[in-house]
Order: sequence, then C-alpha cells, then structure tokens
Amino acid sequence: MSDSTVLGLLQTESHNEDSMAIDAVSTLEMCRIMNNADATVAPAVQTCVPEIARTIDLIVDRVRKGGRVMYIGAGTSGRLGVLDASEIPPTFSAPYSQFIALIAGGDTAIRRATEGAEDSTTLSITDLEAIAPPLSFVDTLIGIAASGRTPYVLSGLSHCRDILGMLTVGISCVQPSAMRGRAECLIECLVGPEIITGSTRMKAGTATKMILNMISTGVMVRIGKTHGNLMVDVKSSNNKLVDRARRIFRTVLPTTILPDIEIDSLMASCGGSVKVALVVEKLRCSIADARMRLEKSGGVLRDAWYSDTSLQNPTEDPTRPRLVLCIDAGGTKCTAVIASRDGIQARAEAGPCNFVTLGHDSAISAISTVIKRAVDLLPDALRPQQAPLSLPLTQSFFAAVWIGGAGLDRPADVDTVRSRISRMLALSDPSTVLITNDAALLSSAIIDNRAATTTNTQTKTGVVLIAGTGSLAYSFSITSAQRQLTITPLARAGGWGYLLGDEGSAFSIGREAIRRALAHRDSGLPPTELHKAIADHFGCNTVGAIISAVYAPNQFQEKTASVPFFPDPKLRIASLCRGVFKAAFPDHPSPPDPEALSIVREAATSAAGTVRQLLHDSTRLNPANSALILGGALGQMAPYREVIVQRLEEMGMVFARVDSIGDAAGCAVDLLVSKFLSE
Repeated sequence: MSDSTVLGLLQTESHNEDSMAIDAVSTLEMCRIMNNADATVAPAVQTCVPEIARTIDLIVDRVRKGGRVMYIGAGTSGRLGVLDASEIPPTFSAPYSQFIALIAGGDTAIRRATEGAEDSTTLSITDLEAIAPPLSFVDTLIGIAASGRTPYVLSGLSHCRDILGMLTVGISCVQPSAMRGRAECLIECLVGPEIITGSTRMKAGTATKMILNMISTGVMVRIGKTHGNLMVDVKSSNNKLVDRARRIFRTVLPTTILPDIEIDSLMASCGGSVKVALVVEKLRCSIADARMRLEKSGGVLRDAWYSDTSLQNPTEDPTRPRLVLCIDAGGTKCTAVIASRDGIQARAEAGPCNFVTLGHDSAISAISTVIKRAVDLLPDALRPQQAPLSLPLTQSFFAAVWIGGAGLDRPADVDTVRSRISRMLALSDPSTVLITNDAALLSSAIIDNRAATTTNTQTKTGVVLIAGTGSLAYSFSITSAQRQLTITPLARAGGWGYLLGDEGSAFSIGREAIRRALAHRDSGLPPTELHKAIADHFGCNTVGAIISAVYAPNQFQEKTASVPFFPDPKLRIASLCRGVFKAAFPDHPSPPDPEALSIVREAATSAAGTVRQLLHDSTRLNPANSALILGGALGQMAPYREVIVQRLEEMGMVFARVDSIGDAAGCAVDLLVSKFLSE
C-alpha cells in the first residue's frame, strides 16, 4: 500500500460532511459549523483522561528525581509543544531546562515551515543528542503527531525508548497509530475529520493543546507548584503576573495586613518567589529557613508550613557573637544601639521616624538606615561577614530586637511593623521582636537590672512620664525571665497634643510664659525682665509684638531672634522653655525669677496630676511597690523632677523608686542583654 493510500485512510484526512459546503454558506453559518465541530473536542479528550493521568504520575516520579520533559513534533504539533514548554517557566517558576521542545527544522520552523524536515528519520536523533546535559533514563520524551506517523517523531521515540531507556509518550489523533510499540504511554484522541480536510491545526490541534495542558499542569501540581488552584510558584515577569502574585499572596493568607508595596518588597527579598514569601510571612521565619523547609517538603507549600517546627537554620553559626539591638524611633531622630554581654558596642542616628506622620515606608527606611550605620560602627570581630550590611538579612544576626516607635499605638500598626522587622532581620521567633511605642522603651527602667536576677521570673509595675516638647504618661506591667520579656501597657494619660493638652510640657511652659507676659502688658504694667527676655526670644522690640511673631513669624520680625527659627508653631513656643528655666533656676547667685519659678512649679503640678490619673486603681498599680520613670528633656532636670515628686508625695503617692532616663535606647538595650544574652 502506497504512502498516499495510507494517508488517505487516516481519520484526520477524511472528509467532514458537515462542512462540505462551507464556502457557500454565510459567514455566520460558517462560524456555527466550526464552533459545533470544536464542541466535539472536549468529549473526545475526556475518553483519554485515564491514560493522561497515568502519564502524569509516571512523569512526576522522574521529575522529582531531576528528570526533564522533552516535546518533539513537526508543523502544528511541534509548535504546540514549543508553546506549552515555553509557558511553564513563567507560570510555575520552573527552570527553562525542565521542559524542552524540539520542532522539525529547528526554531526557524516555528514561524516558517521547513520542507522535508518532518520526513527525516535521523534529524530527530541529531537534535536529541545535541541536548546538554545528555538525556538519561530519568527524562521523558513526549512525541506529538496528529497523524501518528511523522517519521521525525517516530524515530525520536524509538531512539529514546530503545537506546536511552527513557519514558516515552505518544500523542496522536488517529487510531491505531504508528506510535504503538514506540511509546509506553499512548494517548490516541479521535476528534474525527477536520472542518477543512487534513488541517490538523484545528480540532486535532485543539485536542493536542488540551492534552499538553493537562500533562504539564498536572506534573506541576503534583510537584507542589500550586497551593490549591493558585500558582504559588508564578514568576512575576510582567505587570499582569506581578498583580497576580499579590492576589495569590492575599488569597493564601487572607488575614495578612501587609499593603501591596510591602508584599512586593517581601517577594523581592525572597528572590521573586511567592511560595518562599508565604512561608516567611506565615511562620515569621527567615528566608533561609523558609527555603530549607520547602526543600525538605519537596516544594509543597502546605507541607512546608506544617513540617517539623524544631527545624534549625543550617546557615546559622552558633559560634558567632550574639548581639541585641534597640532602636528609639522618635519623631525628631532615630537612634540605634547595639550591645553584647560586654556592653554597648555601637550607637548611630538617622532622621525622624514617626510612623503616623511619616508613614510606615519612610519610618522603616529610617530604621534600615540607622541599623546599617550602627552595624558599620561595630568592632571588626562583631561585624557580620557580609560587608557592607545588606538588608533584609538571610540569617539571624541579633538575638533580640526592640523597636520603640513614635506613633506605634494601634495593634494593626504594631503587627505590620513586627512582620517587616522580622523579615528584615531574619528573626523567626516572635518573642525576640518587641515592637512598642517609643514611651515603652523607658519602661525598661521599671526592671532594676542592678537588683534583678536573670533566671527568676518577675513582674513589675511602674509609670513612665515623658515631659519633653509634649507630655504624656503610661503605666506598664513588665514580666521578665530568661529569654523572655513581655511589656503590657496598662493605661495612658495625657498625650492629647498641643491643641488640646500637653500640660506639664515644654510647650505648656512656653505658652504660659507668653500668656503671662501679654496679660501683664494688657493690664498696662511695664514689662519685667522675664517678659523682655521673651520678646527678645522671638525677635520683638515690645511684648505686644509677640502675638505677630508667634502667629506670622515669616511676615513679622523686628530684630534678630535669640534662637533659631522653627517653622512648627509648637516647637517655636516650646523653645521658650529653656529661657524660663534659666530664669527660674539661674546658674549665678542671683535670686530666681518668681514668675518663672511659678510657671515651672505650675507645670510640674500638672505633670504630677497626669501621673495621678494612672493611680486610681491600686490593685493594678500601687506606687508603694512601683517605679516612676521620667523621660524627655524636662524629666532630666533635677529641679523639675523634684517638684513633681514633691507634689505626688503631697497627694499621698510615694513611689518605691524614682529614676530619670535620658537614654531610652541605652536603657532598653541593657534589659535585652540581661534577658536574651545571659548564660
């Protein structure tokens, strides 16, 4: 029987009676004919599903051992193989070497048919032998030929099965096909005659694409490239896939509070891997730990999540120096302190870091900057091996970290910042990442390290009063033990801002001084020396001009002011506090200015009243066994502090201990050392 006769007997070459007059019908009817024909393809593929499933399972066993999947075909069949192989890497982040497609005639044939190439019985062997590294028994060859008889494909199947011992799969749209005996798995999908006789790019091509989709997708699912039906191994190579990666992240972790920019940042730090990012975020582990968990679980996300939680990070060097880090992320500057058992090893500063007024991204950027600066100042023996420091870290460098951030009061903000800091510093244990507002750093002084043991669990209570530009007070309960520190805010008083409060602050002292000077002037009395000093402070010749200097400083100035210009009205008024204190407590033997002294004592009384508001429930906090910690610039001034303590004693509230802390980060880092670096 001649080749022409054999071809004529193939199902793909027979005539389709439904389309015999396709050139004579309307365009609408022509489309209906084609659509009706296409509707028969899915049922035809359905009959092949059992063999397709067997094929997937056999391929998966080989791929898990490092095997590759080869497609080989000619014409439309070859192009469909190229299409499917090229779509796997960006969809599932598979290596380009995992799915490889060969087409008769080479890559040129993808766009332009190469005459005679599909009839060669040696060209496919040449193409297969050119693959590097050489093919082996763990690889798979999928031969694609709608007619089931293409010589280029058949010779390739025979070579791989008989010579190399590879798994071979045949896909055709005829039955029986010449692939029998050459392919261990044979998928013969009978779609019937084409609308255009012999044009196997139509129904046969559609069926082939569906089968290839099932095989490649099924293999990827089985080796853990998806979580449910989500492409957790998607490669974010364009804007559409970047957006899809974000949506996948949110769908898999619906409780995440990370905004898009932070998800993008996390995935970028994980090398673009959505799967690694999901492990890091869910388990709060380091990137290196996440990768190791995925490797141990065979790439299956669900297994990585619930694998042995005692798994240790192999990249962590147990002999390296152990350090702790504390950052006072204040509204005017950001201070980082790094300490070891031998004390503070480095200190650095960066710009403002208010999480509310600046936003999380700017605040985190300032924190990143100050960490790098501090690490650069460490002694050589304590520095990490990678220099300069690159964030996020790939392995843990700090035993514990405490970030006290201005504006970090809302639980949602605290959780977000903890997540970002944990990833930045590769800290997988949430108990080693303390995120509080900046006032809580001062609460570290509630635990007296000079008297405290490092092994016994102890709970202490106290009040932190911050008297600086503004004022507020917190009460805290601190439970500490070895490698454990729990800081619990009990209550808050004040902190309303200068428009509504800030009594007992530098601002309130400056404002009261201005009020008294203006009231004195309104009464027709001559200015005192204090009032003249206030006018000089603002660059005014008279007390009456102070109003214009306060409200419109850019438009009014009679002479050079005695202090630098502050654009913020709160800071302009608060800057007057220093002059009032100088008058109330002069350095020279001169007597104190009575009005200035009255203003300071009145402010101290207000500050004491703020503290008193936190002491109404002695069952939660009893001054007799609690500490009073004063912070802020005014809290460091002994005369002011003494007045506050005196007023509290007059109210019957005597604290067991009173301390003033000028270095919040330094004090807090000492507590971290005692709790996380003790033997």
